[in-house]
Amino acid sequence: MILHTKQNLAERLLGQANSYEEWQEAAQKCDMEAGLDDWRATESSRYFDYRAIRKRLESLRSLRKQADSRGLLFELNEGIHGNQGGIANPALYNKCKSGTKHLIDEFIQELQDALAYIAASEEIDLTEKQDFFSRASHCFGCSALMLSGGASLGNFHVGVVKSLQQQGLLPEVISGSSAGSLVAAVVCTHDDEELDEVLTLEYLTSSATVRNRTGGWFKDRPKMVDEKTLRNDIVGRMIPDMTFEQAFEKTGRKLNITVTGAGHHQASRLLNAITSPHVCIRSAVMASCAVVGVYPAVTLMAKDIDGNDVPYLPELKWVDGSFSDDLPAKRLGRLYGVNHYIASMVNPVVIPFSRNPDARRNSLTELTDISLKLWRQASEDFLKFGRHYIPQKSTVLGRLQSLAHGVVAQNYTADINIMPSQKLFNPLTLLNQKGPEEVEKYILDGEKQCWQKIGMIRNCTAIARTLAEIEAGLAAELG
Repeated sequence: MILHTKQNLAERLLGQANSYEEWQEAAQKCDMEAGLDDWRATESSRYFDYRAIRKRLESLRSLRKQADSRGLLFELNEGIHGNQGGIANPALYNKCKSGTKHLIDEFIQELQDALAYIAASEEIDLTEKQDFFSRASHCFGCSALMLSGGASLGNFHVGVVKSLQQQGLLPEVISGSSAGSLVAAVVCTHDDEELDEVLTLEYLTSSATVRNRTGGWFKDRPKMVDEKTLRNDIVGRMIPDMTFEQAFEKTGRKLNITVTGAGHHQASRLLNAITSPHVCIRSAVMASCAVVGVYPAVTLMAKDIDGNDVPYLPELKWVDGSFSDDLPAKRLGRLYGVNHYIASMVNPVVIPFSRNPDARRNSLTELTDISLKLWRQASEDFLKFGRHYIPQKSTVLGRLQSLAHGVVAQNYTADINIMPSQKLFNPLTLLNQKGPEEVEKYILDGEKQCWQKIGMIRNCTAIARTLAEIEAGLAAELG
C-alpha cells in the first residue's frame, strides 16, 4: 500500500511538472518506485546487441587510456553508426521514463570522448583529422525535425520546438507543412535570442481580432480565421519579409516547406534555400496553409535581383502541403543527407487512426496495429478504385479524390514520433483562432510529450552534434 501510494504521488508530480527539470526529477522517482533502476543497470536485453556494444566500449576506452591515437583512429574508422547494435530501438526507451540502459549511455559518452580525443591529438595532422571527421559526419548523417499539418493544433509544435531548443537539441534541418510550415518558418527566420521572445504565449496570441467569416444564419457559429487575417495578422506579423536564402544566411537553419500543386498534373514541391532560394517565405507559408475549399490557391512570390516581389512560376498555383507530403523524409534525405527523423505529428486526419509506434507493445497494441493497417489499406484501395470511374481532368470531385488518395498513401511515422495526448478533436473548430488558454494548453502538451522523448533524442543525436562541433572547430583552425 505504501509503495502504491508513493508511485501515485510520483505520477502526479510527473503530470504537474512545468519544466523539463521538474519532469525529469519526477520521472526518476517513478522509475525508482517501480523498481526499474535494476533494469537500467542490467546490460542484457533482447532489444539490442549488448555484447557487441560492451566489447566496443571496452576497446575504445582501453585505446584512449593508453593514449593510442593511431589505434583509436583505426578503430573509429571501422564505422560510426547511429543505430549500432540496435541502441536506438524505441523499446529501449519506453521501459523507463527517465532513461535507458546505463551501458548505452556509457557507450555513447565514450564514443564522444574518443572523437574529442582524436580532434585534440597532436599525433594526427590537421588535414588527416579533417578528412576523417568529414567522412565520419557524412557516414553518420544528421537529424531533421518534421512538423505536420494540423490547423490550430499547430500550437502543439511550438511546445515541441521550445523543449528541443531549451535542451540544445533543435536540429538544423526543419520541415513544415500547412500549420507546421508556419511554426517552422517562425523558427528558421529568428535566431536563438529572438526565439526566446517569439515562442512566448504573449507573442503568439497578440494578433488582431479574428474577422467573422460567416454571417446570416451562421453568424453565431465559432469564428474562423479568414484569408486576410491569416495573411496579415498571423503570417505577416510573425514571419519577417525574407527569402529562404536570406533566412538560412541569418540563422543557419535549413527551412523546408511543402506545397501541393493545385493543377491535376502539377507535382508537389519542397521549397527551401537549395531548390527555391529566392522564394518569399511568407508566400510559401500561405500556399502550404491553403486548405482546399477554405482558402484560395496561392501564387508563390519571389524577390528579383533588385529586391522587388515578383510572381514565381506565375502560371502555377499551390495549396495545402499536407495533402501531398506532410512529412517529406525522402526529399530531406536526398537534399541534406538526413537519415534520422523526429516527427511532431498533429494531423487531425491521421491522429485518430494512429498509434505512436514508439509506445510499448503488447497484445492490445498489436491488434490495434492490424486494425489500423486494414483500415488504411481499405481506404487506399477504395480511392484507387474511384480513379477509374471519376474523371480526373475537369471535375472538382476528381481532384478532391486525387488529393484524398495522396493523404491516405503517405507514411506518417519517423524514427522518433511526438504526438498529442488527445487524439479526437472537433473538426468544426480546427480553423478557429484559439484564445490564450487553449493555445497554452496545446503548447504545454507539446512540451510534455516532447519531454518523454528528450532522453532518446539526446542519445540518438549526440554523435552527430559532436561531429558537427568538431568539424566547425577544425574549419576555424584551417581559416
